[in-house]
Amino acid sequence: MQKTEKNKSLNPTNFKFYRAVMINSTSIKLKIYLSFFLLLSNFINGQTIIEGQVTDSLLNPIAQVSVVLKSDTSIITYAYTDESGFYKILTNKDGIFTLDFSSLSFQKIKTSIQITSKKERIVKNVTLVDKTFVLDEIIIKADIPIKVKKDTIVFNASSFTDGTEEVTEDLLKKIPGIDISKDGDISIQGKSVDKVMIEGDDLFEKGYKLLTKNLNADVIDKIEVLQNFSSNPLLKGIGTNTKTALNLTLKEDRKTQLFGNATLGYGTSQFYENRVNLISFNSKTKYYLFGNLNNVGIDPTGDISQIINPNYQPSASSIGDEFSAKNLINIDTGTPNIKKQRINFNNTEFASFNGIYNSSEKLKIKGLALVNIDENDFFRQSEIQFLIPNNLTNTENIKADKKSITGFGKLDVIYNINDDSRIEYIGKYNTSKQKSNSGLLFNNEVYNQRLLNKSKFTDHKITYTNRITSNNVLLIRGRYFYDRKPQNYFLDTFLYEDIFPDSGTIENINQKNTSQVEFLGIEGNYIINRKNKNIDIKLGYKRNYEKFFSSFFLIDSSQIVKQAEAKYNNDFTLQFEDIYGEVSYLYRLKRIGIRTTLKTHQLLTTLKNNKTSRLKPSFYTVPSILFNWSINKRNSLSALYKYDTKNITLSDIYSNFALTNFRNFRAGTGGFEQLTGSIFLTNYTYGDWADEFIANASFLYRKNNKYQSTNTEIARNFSLSEKIILNNGQLYTININADKFINKLSSNIKIRGSHTQTSFQNSINNERLRDVKTSLYTYGIEMRSAFSGVFNFHVGTDWTTSIVETSSKNTNTDVTSFLDFTFNISEKITCKLKNERYYFRNLNSSTYYFSDFEAQYIIKKNALTLKLTAQNLWNTDSFANYSINDQAITTTEYRLLPRYFLLKLNFRF
Repeated sequence: MQKTEKNKSLNPTNFKFYRAVMINSTSIKLKIYLSFFLLLSNFINGQTIIEGQVTDSLLNPIAQVSVVLKSDTSIITYAYTDESGFYKILTNKDGIFTLDFSSLSFQKIKTSIQITSKKERIVKNVTLVDKTFVLDEIIIKADIPIKVKKDTIVFNASSFTDGTEEVTEDLLKKIPGIDISKDGDISIQGKSVDKVMIEGDDLFEKGYKLLTKNLNADVIDKIEVLQNFSSNPLLKGIGTNTKTALNLTLKEDRKTQLFGNATLGYGTSQFYENRVNLISFNSKTKYYLFGNLNNVGIDPTGDISQIINPNYQPSASSIGDEFSAKNLINIDTGTPNIKKQRINFNNTEFASFNGIYNSSEKLKIKGLALVNIDENDFFRQSEIQFLIPNNLTNTENIKADKKSITGFGKLDVIYNINDDSRIEYIGKYNTSKQKSNSGLLFNNEVYNQRLLNKSKFTDHKITYTNRITSNNVLLIRGRYFYDRKPQNYFLDTFLYEDIFPDSGTIENINQKNTSQVEFLGIEGNYIINRKNKNIDIKLGYKRNYEKFFSSFFLIDSSQIVKQAEAKYNNDFTLQFEDIYGEVSYLYRLKRIGIRTTLKTHQLLTTLKNNKTSRLKPSFYTVPSILFNWSINKRNSLSALYKYDTKNITLSDIYSNFALTNFRNFRAGTGGFEQLTGSIFLTNYTYGDWADEFIANASFLYRKNNKYQSTNTEIARNFSLSEKIILNNGQLYTININADKFINKLSSNIKIRGSHTQTSFQNSINNERLRDVKTSLYTYGIEMRSAFSGVFNFHVGTDWTTSIVETSSKNTNTDVTSFLDFTFNISEKITCKLKNERYYFRNLNSSTYYFSDFEAQYIIKKNALTLKLTAQNLWNTDSFANYSINDQAITTTEYRLLPRYFLLKLNFRF
């Protein structure tokens, strides 16, 4: 990709603000979309109906019988009998087929049927004969296997593919009950997935997007959903783990050989995309090598921070994950609600290697190494209208380029001492460097800013597990890590005359700051598990040392550097030692489980600024109670109440101001505080994996007795924000998700909705505290077809409404819609057309359309494929959005990657 010249003018006339789509163009696009809907309606009409009743030998109706319509080589469609034993199947196929009837405790029946007309109605009644057998596992969908075995649900990948899937993420999107966000985060029935494994091995921890966004879908045989998952096998069945994980199993012919694929792509305007996967999984060694070179906006890592330091919630396998060093200052580029690939002007070089060596039954060694080199350009224009009495408005036009290099290594050694005990060591090392340069047009004045970020992170964990008896486990964990992030920021102008009135002829400013964390901790659990109860006793010690340093320098016309007054410099340390204990007791009564937990903490805190002060020891408790009720096979209910206490970190404490971007200064509270509040959470789930309808609803309420807020002074060229502690804030959120398979339409419908409301106070320009209430409503629906013919579609829409109420009320509504088509023209040729529509009610009814096209030709099956892709067919060159908060209304326009065509050749071996 050719770079934009660095000295190109930022004159707004070269980059039109508030661009709207022209009426004639919109009309043409709507006509095209309508024609596809007509095609869809014609396709659905004229299907054959196959129906009947299934009874036992006494003519009693049998419910939940699996009825599968099959050809010689594949499954056409399926249905289940209702409570009266009736079923109905629709198909647009003709020919000779097989109907399979199967149900637990009955012998399977196969019968042949012939369909001679697409408007034919066929009645087929059958009688099933009883069959006695020992039940090892439940096969819910006989030949579209969805199998349930204890806490594992297994999906046969081939039953959910149509040949258009390129990577694992494409396949997972088609599995019922699995949702994938725009960022690639995976959830199952509303619950986040903690990890995605391959053949039982965890390669990337929370950074599983690197796997799901790059591993070819056609090598996957089965997808296993692991409920109540524990990465430590000695804890399986002994604790109360509620984590969920996915395990991908490979096709048998892939397990005994080296295999992989390589993609070479080159297109117009010097765009390119190249990637390679090289995989070998055998009994002794397993490795996965991945590389990616592209400038088409693709981020191959998903979120690299989740690979380097995944932020798990504290659990039986982690300690200290709540602490990390933080970058203070940022050249703000932001991301709109649009596919990141459209705005990411990148030049990415990425390589990673994962290896697993099973030297013996007792010893396993896992290693991960990766290097990421990236160059990113970014273009943004903003108009910010501050909600203060004088109606202050600023304009910010930014053209930025960032160059970064990241290196990361991880070593995981697991030694099984014997069948009942093991020890595991995990070591990590990360180093990174990022240089950012930005041209800034602020209120029609041109400035330049530079930022250098560095990072160094080293981490060591050791875990010892001993299953003393079949019901008792001793678990001991220790961890040490060091995290340091220095920054150096430079701005070639001086905007702060009102803050430094006697500063003289200052022309430039410079700030150097460093955030540093050093952590040491050890804790042990003793778990006792019985038939109706579980007791978990934990003791631990944590020592966390945090240091924050910032120096603000003023540089005059003679390049003389002087340090600003103390109010704009920080040298602050916080050390606290936490001696804690926890007792958790779970009692089970048939389908009901009640867990009560009491945590106690003795906190010793030391603050150091100009002088060292050791604060009074603090003792506090955190009680909670959790209720679970499995009402029946399809209905479950849970509820949690917790009274919580949180310790604020050093990034919230430092007392003097520090620059966080070119015009914003921020200061902390100046002292150590504990934030208290209570949480109530309830969740209801309806449906089982055998059902055509699955739903999930949750409600969260948080009462903040003490919370952090801000006192902000806003001026044209700067703002000064101080954190303050206030009382009585609250938040509640409601989420609803439903997943329905409509057999008559061979389609799946997903409906989702949520509402979040917060209430808090803050202060603007030293006025009295003001009440702030924010509301966020999101709701959406999508429909994905599963036709066995040439044509399939995926259509949906999402609405987001934001409301902010202070002394006035501001509302914003955004609508995002999509309409995707897939055409399997033949066994060798497949075409896909993806369409997106964005509508912003507050941007003068601005509407944006995007269309992407892909054609695939299989030269040699499972060996060689040719693809032609076209991105941004309408060649939309900018994208604007509108956002509101309690301080400002912001309208932002982003520059987009232009239309391009890419020819890709994929080799598989």
